[in-house]
Amino acid sequence: MLVPMRRIDIVVTRSVAPRAMRAIHRAGLVHLRPFEPAPGIGPAVFGPEPADVVPSLLVDAQARIAELAALLGSRQAPPQAVRDLWNLDDGVLAQRIAAMDSAASEAQRLATLRLALGGEIARLHGYRELMASLSAVVGGLPRVRGYASTGIVVAARYRPYIRLIRDELESLTGGRCEVIAADQGQDRVAAILLYPVRDARAVEALLGGRDLEEVTLPEEFAGVPFDELGPRLDAEQDRLRLRLAAAEAALLDLGAQHGGTASALRQVLSDRIAEQEALRAAGGSEHVIVIAGWVPASRVEDLRGALAADVGAIAVVVEHESSTVALDAPVAMENGPVLRAFESLASFVAVPRYGTIDPTPLLGLTLPAFIGLMVGDAGYALVMLVLLVAARRRWRDAPLLRTLWPIGLATICSTAVFGVLFGEYFGETGRRILGVHPLWLERREGVLALLILALSIGVGQVSLGLALGIVNARQVHHRRDAVSRSALLGSVVAGVVLLAAVSGFVPGELALVAASALALAAVILALTVGISGPIELLGAFGNVLSYARLMAIGLAGVMLALVADRLGALAPNVLAGLLVAVTLHSLNLVLGVFDASIQGLRLHYVEFFSKFVEPGGARYAPFTSVVSGGQASAPVAGGL
Repeated sequence: MLVPMRRIDIVVTRSVAPRAMRAIHRAGLVHLRPFEPAPGIGPAVFGPEPADVVPSLLVDAQARIAELAALLGSRQAPPQAVRDLWNLDDGVLAQRIAAMDSAASEAQRLATLRLALGGEIARLHGYRELMASLSAVVGGLPRVRGYASTGIVVAARYRPYIRLIRDELESLTGGRCEVIAADQGQDRVAAILLYPVRDARAVEALLGGRDLEEVTLPEEFAGVPFDELGPRLDAEQDRLRLRLAAAEAALLDLGAQHGGTASALRQVLSDRIAEQEALRAAGGSEHVIVIAGWVPASRVEDLRGALAADVGAIAVVVEHESSTVALDAPVAMENGPVLRAFESLASFVAVPRYGTIDPTPLLGLTLPAFIGLMVGDAGYALVMLVLLVAARRRWRDAPLLRTLWPIGLATICSTAVFGVLFGEYFGETGRRILGVHPLWLERREGVLALLILALSIGVGQVSLGLALGIVNARQVHHRRDAVSRSALLGSVVAGVVLLAAVSGFVPGELALVAASALALAAVILALTVGISGPIELLGAFGNVLSYARLMAIGLAGVMLALVADRLGALAPNVLAGLLVAVTLHSLNLVLGVFDASIQGLRLHYVEFFSKFVEPGGARYAPFTSVVSGGQASAPVAGGL
């Protein structure tokens, strides 16, 4: 069901407004909305707070702490530390932030050192790779001191660049140079330039601005002969790696000491800034602040108690009379533990409008039944149960699994029940081995009965949707919709009666009455909806026929299970037959559950919910802090 909401105004003096907002944030009950003064009261009396209400010190502190937390790595904030910091006043909190400055400076130093060392190691590694690709030529070079070297890499299509660079280098050094080139992979060419150390700056200017990748050595390696350069590079890389490991270890140790506190401070500061931003949408006079919002009607007294405990009697909660069709009232759903899991599915396409019917109980009742009807195999239900229990034991605390657990159990129970009724245990395996028989219907031989059942379900659900749609239309005062849905409901009933009369199940005289009712419904739809009215009439019957997929998908699963059994029996030996049967049954199970789930949801969203769900609702999003069970707060919909 949809929770009754109450619109409220919280009136406090300016001096305690920040404390009141802190109490609201901790309580986590109020869906904030922009303040709107009563008619006749102009902005000179009540207006929004100034735009610069958020102190720049808070924003700057949040940026610094966020940077520190990023440097120290992702750390879980200790819940007790978050609570302790959250309850501090702004002055003491500022002192705790200032106490992190030394850790921030050290973290920045270590991060800069780590970056520099990583870049230097990468540079040496690149030069070492270049030397390796030219090792055949480099190994034959004479031992010459006083010569520097620069490595270059160009794309293969720019190979002529190397010849040009050789010519320019010979001209620059008077021929005292050497250029050694070789292919490096399929798309790059590498070269090493040897030249006197005294010409290093001139060579650097020569290479600058060209489309090439330059690999230079540190200054301490300038002039080292090539036969000594390799071992020296390896030793230098090892030394740098040790320094890098020491820097990373120091940063990890710093993160262990201060990372949790930094994460906690970041969350608390996000909450403080959110509180200040929320005050922007509050109404303000010279002496009074008014904070507007929505609260579940059953929790208004809890809010009063929270404000009284933190602020005192000076905070007044004013309740407004709430209409059942309030346009801006947020929507909160309240269902039992099992149905609660279906709430996200029920509002996936559209959130129902406040004051209308909650579709969750209907979805929770019929969706598992539809999936069970389509899958309909007790053996498959057993496999699904084993997989679900194993997943629950493996990921017990995962939010997604907590949601899927009741949905999965309901679906498994439905699948098992229909499997027993259809006598299906891994297809016909149960019948051949255990001798079990259907308690109601064998699907392979009861196609017509299944089709009649599927269409009957369609008639019932579409008719129920239209009946609920009439109720919802009256709730939101959409009289034209109420009339058109009544006409559609009458046309569906008349169509069923007409079909029954033609088939001889009811007296033939009723056919004329049903045909007249259909004609009258078409006229009413044309008058209320317009030219699209008759199209909606045909659409209603198309919706009913769409439920034939309950039969078709189930029958396809039966046939694939039969193929699995027959092919397994044709295998040359038991092991091969078992492998074939298990593989095909597994495929059938996966495809069956997936297809049945998608089609079951489609029948609800398109054929059922479209008849009565009034879209346009806004989800109830209370202003929640990190100490009231939520994450770092953000402004809620509606301007906050």
